[in-house]
Amino acid sequence: MKIESVTAHACRLPPASPWEDATNKVAGLELIIVELKTDTGLIGTGLSYTVDIGGTVIKALIDDYLAALVTGMDPLNYERLWLKMNRQSRRLGLGVNSMAIAAIDIAVWDLIGKHYGQPLYRLLGGTRDSIPAYISEINLSSTDRIDDLVHRAKDYHAQGYHAVKIKIGKDDFEEDIERIIRVQEVFGRNKRVLVDLNQKWTAAEAIQKGARLDALHLGWIEEPLLYQDIQGHAALKRAIKTPLALGESLYSREQILAYLQADAVDFIQADVAFVGGITEWQKIAHMGQAFGRLMAPHFMMELSLHLLCGIPNGFMLENVIGGSLTELGLLAKPITIKDGIGSPSQAPGHGIEFNWEAIRQHALTSESIRGSFQGGSK
Repeated sequence: MKIESVTAHACRLPPASPWEDATNKVAGLELIIVELKTDTGLIGTGLSYTVDIGGTVIKALIDDYLAALVTGMDPLNYERLWLKMNRQSRRLGLGVNSMAIAAIDIAVWDLIGKHYGQPLYRLLGGTRDSIPAYISEINLSSTDRIDDLVHRAKDYHAQGYHAVKIKIGKDDFEEDIERIIRVQEVFGRNKRVLVDLNQKWTAAEAIQKGARLDALHLGWIEEPLLYQDIQGHAALKRAIKTPLALGESLYSREQILAYLQADAVDFIQADVAFVGGITEWQKIAHMGQAFGRLMAPHFMMELSLHLLCGIPNGFMLENVIGGSLTELGLLAKPITIKDGIGSPSQAPGHGIEFNWEAIRQHALTSESIRGSFQGGSK
């Protein structure tokens, strides 16, 4: 089997519900979708994404450089393809290159599944056939009242979710505390409520406020500090009892290894689109297992479902409100969570079937975005 052509598409659309956290207000999700056509007639699809910025850059990197590298190669040699793309793009640094590689790598694994007639999660180990999911909110706007949050929490609980993640990072920490307590009244205090700071706090602030959060028995505190501050996370982990979760802002196995070696993380949230695809993500998962850590991948629910069911150290699936491909209207066949449990497709490959008309309607080009970008970071 040989890759005959590589076609990249890009689209941009707002989240299906508004997204705002302590450090960002998101205007658009940018998805990059790749089709690999082979001489056997099989077509594999892969995807990557960005939040607000960079989608056209990733598509151009694929179109202008990476496509030529993999054309003519056998997708069954997935390690060979990944290494070739990584070696030739590593001078770009971390981030854009791994996000572009991910789209092709995921398409490669889709082809492998279709070639062998097996769903992706079985290729990755087939540890389980389902995984618990938590509902994940991105709603910290100034107009969102606590009563509104409680109303939504009751709805999530009624849908069968046993865990929920909410954003904190208000200027008034007492308001953060009240938000947590009110949601715990719905979900309970036994590590069923998770909180996310999106890198809001300083190191000293995190130790002081984290000590207060210890009394609330949270499931984890996510990204309390800037992602580069390994020693700050290590010091915080020593100072408090609540577990720390992070990884969505890391782009390589080596970056995550540094956190593990410093004993600075409890739950690894590596994002398959950011670390270079499934080939690298699985290595991160196995590395995490060697350090006794559980995987709780960031976003990408439709793919993370397969990843978590493949490995022995999978923890929970994140279902982000307003961010699933189904909610965005980009799927021909919906992929949803039922009663708080995610079950991967049994179709060969990853089972994601795109609605190409919807993707064309939201097409992202350099001309469509140039000169209009305002940014969302606070």
